[in-house]
Amino acid sequence: MERLKRDLYAALKNRLEFSIRMRIALDVVEGLRYLHGLGLVHRDIKLKNVLLDEANRARITDLGFCKPEVMMSGSLVGTPIHMAPELFTSKYDHTVDVYAFGILFWYICSNGVKLPTNFDICSSKDILWSAVKKGVRPERLMDFSDECWEIMTKCWDTEPSHRPYLGEVQDNIEQILNTTRTTTTA
Repeated sequence: MERLKRDLYAALKNRLEFSIRMRIALDVVEGLRYLHGLGLVHRDIKLKNVLLDEANRARITDLGFCKPEVMMSGSLVGTPIHMAPELFTSKYDHTVDVYAFGILFWYICSNGVKLPTNFDICSSKDILWSAVKKGVRPERLMDFSDECWEIMTKCWDTEPSHRPYLGEVQDNIEQILNTTRTTTTA
């Protein structure tokens, strides 16, 4: 059995190279695709639920909120900043994980764990939930590429049917990673 050394939260506190962060993002997308392929929805994708091995390969953990999509109820679960707006209406599906990945990807691209500035005013969970329901999302940081920002904004779209399929997200991140490798070796 592989040994998972730390969670993504701890790793990002120490800063990681861009290519390593994109590889981690790919691992998370692949893990979500696997879960969704089994008909499961994780419902709590966040930094502390992504563990890394010694080679910084990621695994999704904490399947405590994971449920078969057909058994979804109106239960409100998850971590506030990562929660899709539709979780508050009780009608949701696997796209809540796509939304949460968009937020996770913001942290991955920011290479840090600081709460997005747009949420600084949120002094409680209730205020944070209210902000999310009203469409508040993390801000674009200056070092985000257009490609990374586009992935984030598509994933956290308020309308679940407008969110991309994870296969598309995977392809986009692979393109970013390949471009990074090409420019690094050139």
